[in-house]
Amino acid sequence: MSVQFKILIGILFTVATIVALVIYGINEDNRMKAYQTNFAGRSIQAGAEYYESYCATCHGEKGEGIVGKGPPLNRKDLLDLKATPHLKAINWNGTAADFIRNTIAAGRPQFSKYYADENYPQHMPTWSQDYGGPLRPDQVEALVSYILNWAPGEFEPLVAIVTPTPGPAPTPIPPEEILKAVPFPVPPSDAILAEGKTVYTKNCLACHGANRDGNGPGAVGSVKPPRNFTDCTVMQGIDLIRHHDSVVNGIPANGMPAWGKKLSNEEVWKVIMYEREPCKLFTP
Repeated sequence: MSVQFKILIGILFTVATIVALVIYGINEDNRMKAYQTNFAGRSIQAGAEYYESYCATCHGEKGEGIVGKGPPLNRKDLLDLKATPHLKAINWNGTAADFIRNTIAAGRPQFSKYYADENYPQHMPTWSQDYGGPLRPDQVEALVSYILNWAPGEFEPLVAIVTPTPGPAPTPIPPEEILKAVPFPVPPSDAILAEGKTVYTKNCLACHGANRDGNGPGAVGSVKPPRNFTDCTVMQGIDLIRHHDSVVNGIPANGMPAWGKKLSNEEVWKVIMYEREPCKLFTP
């Protein structure tokens, strides 16, 4: 076999390989779309199984809700993914997927104001392993896919969406009176900080993160990132009065809930001291 013939054979093989790759590349988009469709279908199927095991007991087999246990999920206001009326009503700045994912993963440490008049005595538990729950992140995602598969929702919401009317502004408490309410010596003891950590873990960790750096899963889609208590440059400008006001009255514009009616005065101050502990800012 001559050298020229071997070169020709090599050229032909090279050209054939290039042609095959071009044909494969042209079809790659269709192949990936088919793969994504199949993956989404498997995720929804897995989510249906998880939903039946973990969620149907409180939220109903079809997401219709169960009186005295859990609100409906298969709702037109929640799963209208274009108008997002429910998300707008609660000032949620992210997507419906973000909202559902965060609620499943981190649970609800306080009852929803949206359903304040409904009789749901139990809190929504945390389901993600990130918070001590039983589900892996991929299982949480499968549940999200399954619930979103109901879009645009089958059932009407139990609570009509209305624009809240602002109430009268509360009479401010003088700063000196607020500081008098600290129920323990400042700076606090290690025992007080440990108790503050317990309050924080139960109520604040979902958004502010395990490291107090504002990177909790509940931060996804927030109007503004939750406070980073480890940023001492910023924390230097937040005195005890302002910190107390944020915890007790919340910051509605940022999505920070008010904890004044849920936590006792002692719990409020313990969690404040724990949050200020990274920067040692215990005094006014």
